[in-house]
Amino acid sequence: MATPQLLEDLYTRKVTFSDSELLRYREFAEQVVRTLLQEVQIHRRDGDPVIGREPIGTGSSFEGVKVKPELEFDFMVPIQTNVQQIVFCDTDRNIPSRFGIVKTGSQQKFQLQSKSTWKKDEDFETKFCTDARGYGFLLSADKIRKWFQSLSDRTLPALEKRFPGSTFRFQQHDPARNLLVTKDGKELNIDIVPAIAYENTFLVAKQCSSEINLPNEATWRLSFSTSERDFFKKMKRVLPCNSCHLKCLQILKYLRENDDQLCLSSQFTHGLRSYYLKTALFHLVMKSPPQAWAAGCLEQRLREMIKYLIDSLGEDRIPHIFLGNKRHLENLQWHLGVPVKFFHHTEANLLEYVSKTTMEQAMLRLIQISDNLEEILRQYLK
Repeated sequence: MATPQLLEDLYTRKVTFSDSELLRYREFAEQVVRTLLQEVQIHRRDGDPVIGREPIGTGSSFEGVKVKPELEFDFMVPIQTNVQQIVFCDTDRNIPSRFGIVKTGSQQKFQLQSKSTWKKDEDFETKFCTDARGYGFLLSADKIRKWFQSLSDRTLPALEKRFPGSTFRFQQHDPARNLLVTKDGKELNIDIVPAIAYENTFLVAKQCSSEINLPNEATWRLSFSTSERDFFKKMKRVLPCNSCHLKCLQILKYLRENDDQLCLSSQFTHGLRSYYLKTALFHLVMKSPPQAWAAGCLEQRLREMIKYLIDSLGEDRIPHIFLGNKRHLENLQWHLGVPVKFFHHTEANLLEYVSKTTMEQAMLRLIQISDNLEEILRQYLK
């Protein structure tokens, strides 16, 4: 059996969910999160940040590239609070790339506000902020996340009542805390993270873990997830009918997620994030003619994606698809509502904090996969 047929068989048998199955569980996950957000309103105190009632679905389950077997669903929950200013690395070098800080109002303002609106005499800064020398009070991603989790904990009885026959429990998986739901014998993993809207992007309550010149808890990760979701919608319109771009990404994700079955210490599995594969697809689609992604080009495009990752690891560099990507200034087709200011940033390198050893080992493993692709596919299809 030739490689193109092996790829088609792997995709059909091992990789993709049926549309109806994924849709059914995705709609159920959305119902669960909406119910949770209704319930947290009951426990939220006056003066706390306002929690949105409508979640925003992000990630592979909402982009059409989910891979079997895990049923995972990611949601952002918009929150609103007194934001004085949001600052990024373009104006402050102490702020790490791909993160921002959120300055709140003055201490005096919040103290006056708390006397009139808070049920409990608790200072806003103590509960939700961190005092960063030279910056004043910055909204703490860690404190906001833990606050939201504490409210979510109290919703479990209501969820069990609303969805009889299903079970619910939270599991800590730093920095996230996931809601595990059992339905019809299947387990759903739901990640719910608070986020602050900023000009068609979001700052999510996931802090930088590297050593920086600011309190780590003051950093909020910059998310372009809604624009990335729109990128997939745009590709569907621009590329040929029945194009291979989704299938290509899903197969590569499957190879990554399962490579440690063939190579126990695989740094392709353990060292590289799935997000890097999606970024590789975006870069290649932007620079390729649409017909390059025709249905019959699956093997060529898969090998091209693998080569892109090999070359990028050799250069210690995978550019962010939006942040600092000046190609968008010349090609308006892929702007997707991202504020132009982010294209003018210094280029963000996704491999910035990945160790040299991890990159070298992942690169060598990808070379092996490329050289032995047909045999590897046969092993998965046994």
